[in-house]
Amino acid sequence: MTIKLLPQNLINQIAAGEVIERPSSVIKELMENAIDAGADEIVVKVIDAGKSFISVSDNGIGMDKESLELCVLSHATSKLDSNNLFDIRTFGFRGEALPSIASVSRLSITSANDSEAWTINLEGPSNLGLSLANRRRGTTVEVRDLFFATPARLKFLKSDASELSSCLDAFNRSALAFPDVAFRFFDGNKQKFSYEKNRKRRVYDVLGESFEENAFEINAEKDGLKLHGFVGVPTFNKASANFQYFFVNNRFVKDKNFMYALKSAYSGLVPVGRYAAAVLFLDMPYGEVDVNAHPAKVEVRFRDAERIRFFVLSELKKNLSSFGAMKPTTSTVDTFSLGNLGKRDDSFNFKRPAAPGNEHSRIDRFPEENYPIYPRERDFPNPNERPLVSQKIHEEGKISLGNAIHQVGSTYIIAENGDDLVIVDQHAAAERITLEKLKNNLSLDSQNLLLPEICPLNEAQIEQLEKNKDILQRFGIHLEKLTSELVSVDAIPAILGSCDAKSLLNDLVDEFTAFGDAYSMDEKIYHVLSTISCHGSLRAGRKLTIQEMNSLLRQMENTANIAQCCHGRPSYVVLSIKNLNKFFERS
Repeated sequence: MTIKLLPQNLINQIAAGEVIERPSSVIKELMENAIDAGADEIVVKVIDAGKSFISVSDNGIGMDKESLELCVLSHATSKLDSNNLFDIRTFGFRGEALPSIASVSRLSITSANDSEAWTINLEGPSNLGLSLANRRRGTTVEVRDLFFATPARLKFLKSDASELSSCLDAFNRSALAFPDVAFRFFDGNKQKFSYEKNRKRRVYDVLGESFEENAFEINAEKDGLKLHGFVGVPTFNKASANFQYFFVNNRFVKDKNFMYALKSAYSGLVPVGRYAAAVLFLDMPYGEVDVNAHPAKVEVRFRDAERIRFFVLSELKKNLSSFGAMKPTTSTVDTFSLGNLGKRDDSFNFKRPAAPGNEHSRIDRFPEENYPIYPRERDFPNPNERPLVSQKIHEEGKISLGNAIHQVGSTYIIAENGDDLVIVDQHAAAERITLEKLKNNLSLDSQNLLLPEICPLNEAQIEQLEKNKDILQRFGIHLEKLTSELVSVDAIPAILGSCDAKSLLNDLVDEFTAFGDAYSMDEKIYHVLSTISCHGSLRAGRKLTIQEMNSLLRQMENTANIAQCCHGRPSYVVLSIKNLNKFFERS
């Protein structure tokens, strides 16, 4: 077989396949070029979700005639001042974006500096030449008939709705990274977004009012690393990771170090299968990160990835423990508004995934009378002494839940706190109180059963228990395998008092089976403690006195992560005067 050189137009189309995957790839590359050109106003327009037409206009420095001719040639760039690929301070640097776009579309670029304006037109591999233009300083790039030169690639594009969504995501990523730049986006003649220059408001402009109400700010700096941005409270969680944005030196990245840190920081605070919301920016020395690791430049390599991961994780945990995990989401109460009654919001679907063949809820399986309240204080306050009510959040990491006034359905505690109405799920709150106490004592005393309890289980369930036998013994659960379908339970944690051992084992098997070996040791320990906490806590359906309710509220005020139960469901909500006025349609 004879080896031969590929023609330049085919080389460009191969390069385009790596850089330009879909219309949103074009928007990303052109917006980054505009930002590199110093623009502070950028306008994006698309037709047919970018398949027929894409335009990106800016007010940057523009190009002269010679630069305009060179910019469409492969590996021609103004952005590398040296031959050093490890100190890159611009978004573009390879000189591939414009020639790649030109090779698969009909491309027109009009650019003006302070003295002249020119237009260049290309159609696939053909340069149609330059002409004088009339425009003010800046550049407009127009892309028509994307992938007309590679029709097979056009067939792989998704629906217009999906492609438009991807275009908007690329647009919003740049808007998040550069709040000092004004952005506008048009779908046809309809303006969909307009973001003014406003650093303080940009994150909320892009992600919406619900994120604004349920996020808190992070600002941390250490040894040349700076982490800043906003993260959502744990109860403001999503069905996918689409509400997670990570930036390194203002470059949007998809990085496993960030993903791991965010997942670990929220472990036990959001339901399994749900995702925290976050917009995080990491500023660091340019020489310590390699942005030349992926053709689309969305993956990076860190010189010291472990250091980055530890820094991000430790700062997230610190901020969550001091404030974020204490605050309930405001969006939970939005369903009380008249327009939303009866509707379901996927953002707050807290149903825990059940293991096959075991789809019943825990509360249905465990009658209240079998389980004591734990923990419960006996020094109840005098009901005639009403303490002074302070603000809901009176200092960082501290909350005040007011005074109990009633219990509804033997499940929910109603409290008043100034002008706020507080509603507490007593079981969810008690679960978290119990868990936080157990986490400080990572071993539990056993209580021997008077007679061993024989539990029939299937072979797969028994295998899971055997694999995790050491962890179970550490927390006071002693069992022996009798046959492939029977185990004997000799002891259970003392805090559970009288307990249905088979139900406890079923729940533990659910945890181990649902996610298999994906659990780390820490996660397994956490989920064992969560299950024990659920069995050993105050149940729904338990009638409480006012004194008992207030005792629970006081314990909540001094418990970390109290805004959510062990499984990430909310433990309390606050209805403000604003919420109540909205419900009753008061202005």
